[in-house]
Amino acid sequence: MSENLAARYILEFSVVLPGIAFAVLPVAEYLRLGSMRSRVLAGGLAVLFVFGGAFVRAEYSLPGIAVFAPMLVVLFAAYFLLVDASMGRKLFCFFNAVMLCTFCPLYTMFITAPLEAENAIWESSGLFTVKSGVVCLCLVVIVGAIFFRTLTVKLPMLMRQKYIGSVWDFLSLVPMLLTFLMWWSIPLHPDLAMVGRLRPAALIFLWLILMAIWLLDHVFWWVAAKLTERSRLQQENTLLMMEGKRYQELRAYMDETRAMRHDFRQHILVITHLAGTGKLTELQSYLQQFGSPESGYTGYCGNIAVDAVASHYTAQAQSQTTRIEWHLNLPQDLPINESEYCALLGNLIENALRAVKTLPESRRRVKVISSLLSESIIGLSVENPFSGTITLGKNGLPVSDSVNEDEHGIGLMSVMNTVKRHDGSMNITTEGNVFSVDVVLYACIPPER
Repeated sequence: MSENLAARYILEFSVVLPGIAFAVLPVAEYLRLGSMRSRVLAGGLAVLFVFGGAFVRAEYSLPGIAVFAPMLVVLFAAYFLLVDASMGRKLFCFFNAVMLCTFCPLYTMFITAPLEAENAIWESSGLFTVKSGVVCLCLVVIVGAIFFRTLTVKLPMLMRQKYIGSVWDFLSLVPMLLTFLMWWSIPLHPDLAMVGRLRPAALIFLWLILMAIWLLDHVFWWVAAKLTERSRLQQENTLLMMEGKRYQELRAYMDETRAMRHDFRQHILVITHLAGTGKLTELQSYLQQFGSPESGYTGYCGNIAVDAVASHYTAQAQSQTTRIEWHLNLPQDLPINESEYCALLGNLIENALRAVKTLPESRRRVKVISSLLSESIIGLSVENPFSGTITLGKNGLPVSDSVNEDEHGIGLMSVMNTVKRHDGSMNITTEGNVFSVDVVLYACIPPER
């Protein structure tokens, strides 16, 4: 085989490598390849796999589709095993990458059709010339630059959204269909691309399709960002309502204390008179009327927002005869955003209260522990008993059918997303019929003042 022909085969298959990058970038945080060494090894194997495909095609003179089709199957199988995400998300990201890479040889065909019309081996192999192969690689670079922010920022953000989880199955059909149409649209011979006005029309139309795909990705991201913002505002409004209720409780306590101070002067006169006249029996009887009244106000920690959340869920726990233990050692200023922490805390407690609601009253308890582990690290632990069996999935969340999904599933994905945003850790255990969630968060923003 001549060097020119070998270069043409290598150029044809080298397009697969940026395609792998396009598929991996949106799901980088979901890869099961934790260490850098394992990722480098996987990249090296991908390179060997791609060039192995080029060798097979050249050695056995196979049509391009006969090699690319099984390669796609193998690559998707590896993608399925290495990416810890839902099937809809994996299908969308994988075929989005295939679609972008399919666009490049299709567009190259129309750009270099006059050059390829003189390609002597097109009939037998459908192989680009070296110049066309270079043009195709340049197109891949341009497409990668156009979609770089989409692949590295927008799609990863969309992957984290719990509000659009069921939409991914439908969305994945779009790149799959476009990939098929683009592959089907590749002219069987370069001469066909130059018939009439087909070539200039195709160059404009295909570019408009690419821009439409980019625009749709941007619109989809914008809608999801608005949904996220609305959810954040709802969480903050809920927190403000809790703080308002807590403020009313504090005001009622202060008013009660003020009235007691006013009345206490009258009691002092009575107590002084009874003590001065030696009427100790009457004094003892008078004092017993006061008993040992409990304060109507209970503080849980130094942070007002967290204190309000604790008060809210304490009342909710009492309404379902559940004992809730608070061990909150938190200062006035938290190392992370108050609303994020309160939303995370609220999600975990809601799940715990929902889980113990069906248990016998004697077993209904929830224990909450939270404190600063350092100036920039905050720890949180929530545990509750449960009945039945819970099996944890690969993502660490419960997947058992014996436990209603409403008990522990709702809110845990949101908690996991918050933990990832703060580069923290989340550990779920189910030992001794006690469901426990331990969270560690690192400061990513200055504390609110």
